[in-house]
Amino acid sequence: MKLTYIYHSGFLIEFDDKNIIFDYYKGEIPNIDSEKKLYVVSTHSHRDHFNESIFELFKDFKDVKYLLSDDIDIEEREDIYFLEGRKKYCIDDLEIETFESTDLGIAILITTEGKTIYHGGDLNWWTWHGYETQEEYDSMTERFFNEMKLLKDRKIDLAMVVLDPRQGDRYDWGLKYFIENTSTKYIAPMHLWEKYEFIDKFKVDNEKLLEDIEIIDTHKTTANHFEI
Repeated sequence: MKLTYIYHSGFLIEFDDKNIIFDYYKGEIPNIDSEKKLYVVSTHSHRDHFNESIFELFKDFKDVKYLLSDDIDIEEREDIYFLEGRKKYCIDDLEIETFESTDLGIAILITTEGKTIYHGGDLNWWTWHGYETQEEYDSMTERFFNEMKLLKDRKIDLAMVVLDPRQGDRYDWGLKYFIENTSTKYIAPMHLWEKYEFIDKFKVDNEKLLEDIEIIDTHKTTANHFEI
């Protein structure tokens, strides 16, 4: 399994007999074998996670399916599968489980070819010091914890998870909680708004937490993929 970062929360994951693209909205797409199965996942309709250009970009691929959160308002067609939160699906040899985002749409867990991968979409502990009421904080925290309970102790080979510098001193709360409550081998931080130095900051700030887990330098996989 190979991971290549495209941009923001967009990734290409290459397997032996298929490729999966997550949350593409812009950036240079790596060379992909158009004869292999391709699954294009969009976790929600926010413009930094979804772009209708995906249908044009991959129209000439031999076997492409679009797995879209059901908040994306687009005309139905036979190669589109709309996914709801907190559901399980089997699409070809993909075993899929979805979770409800704390913002919009879904997070998604996919098992295929003996590997389990997770893309969080905008599922995160979205808390902002000084910019929320106690009621808003409590509501967000409860919603985030409820979804994390569904992921408790899950064995995950690769997780793509929000690490958002805009949250100030709470930038790492969501990712830390995810690590503490799952059994994940590799994590690719995302949603960094090009402030990739926060990956190193996270490693320094959470050194003890990361003894048995590898944090991928996400942005460096654009030129050189990361193999798992």
